[in-house]
Amino acid sequence: MGKRQTLKVLFTTVLLTLVLLNANGENVKVRDIAKIVGLEEIQVSGYGVVVGLRGTGDNIKNEITRTSIMNYLNNLGINVSSTNISSKNIASVIVTGKISPFSKSGMTFDVNVSSIFDARSLEGGFLLKTLLKDIDGNIVGIAQGTIITPKSGIKTSGNIPGGGIVISNISKNFLQNGKIRLHFDDDSPQVISSFINTLKEQFEEVKITVEVEDLSTVSIEIPESFEGNEIEFISRIMNTEIEYTVTPTIVIDPKNNTLVISGNVSIQPVSISYKGMKIEFSEIGGIMEYGEIYSIPSNQLSEFVQFLFKNGFKSEDIINVISLMKEAGAIKVRIRTR
Repeated sequence: MGKRQTLKVLFTTVLLTLVLLNANGENVKVRDIAKIVGLEEIQVSGYGVVVGLRGTGDNIKNEITRTSIMNYLNNLGINVSSTNISSKNIASVIVTGKISPFSKSGMTFDVNVSSIFDARSLEGGFLLKTLLKDIDGNIVGIAQGTIITPKSGIKTSGNIPGGGIVISNISKNFLQNGKIRLHFDDDSPQVISSFINTLKEQFEEVKITVEVEDLSTVSIEIPESFEGNEIEFISRIMNTEIEYTVTPTIVIDPKNNTLVISGNVSIQPVSISYKGMKIEFSEIGGIMEYGEIYSIPSNQLSEFVQFLFKNGFKSEDIINVISLMKEAGAIKVRIRTR
């Protein structure tokens, strides 16, 4: 089988979404490009059991899954031994979610569910009540509900919208020695400079002390005039508009085979070898050698990704090639993985 035929065999459907944002300076609110340190979302996780599968669950010989469902039934007053459980309609899973730092008891949040062992699909399954813990081991939530899996692709993971419930009030201290710390998404000196200059104009009636910790983090001292009214001060800061130049970003979602490219990204001259293919780019375009020689008429990243997509490359290979280009300094972007 030739390389060209191999490409067709390797073809995997990839959803490619291109969102082109204005790369010129624009005014944005601080809250859209920075976060208050200490107010990050709380990551929670727990072990759970999914039931109601259509014979696509864990192997009946899996002792952990059998023991888990046995203990669940025993807690309900139904005495059963693991040797009596032979259904493939159950599966062991890991449940994860994110809780707002200001969550109150009774509030709901979305959870993700992923198979641990050899279940073939979680489609149609129901997650039994699962305790969710934070990084310190505190039980802060409970998850339960019907799992929604992708219509196509991998079905060993899914989500439950609103399937998590907060069971204890969350309280986080974000004031440190009378200061708040801001972490910007972009590690650009221009962003920090624009923020400080605008902040001094915004609060010209009071003295503002800002300490730059690094290229993306600053600490701001609460002025005396705002002592006891810190929330108003923080609100004004987060709603302050500053001039900001959008940094091109690539968001990668391997689970759903999705690439989102924001901004116009040009590929600088580079030579890359990957899995038997050789890719070379100049300032006007590129050439790829992979059994045959392919001409790439543009050095725009979005067009290159479309080229790979049309020629049947797997999403994981496209992602790896993009990562290699970034490491080589050929593209100036931020890469985020969901």
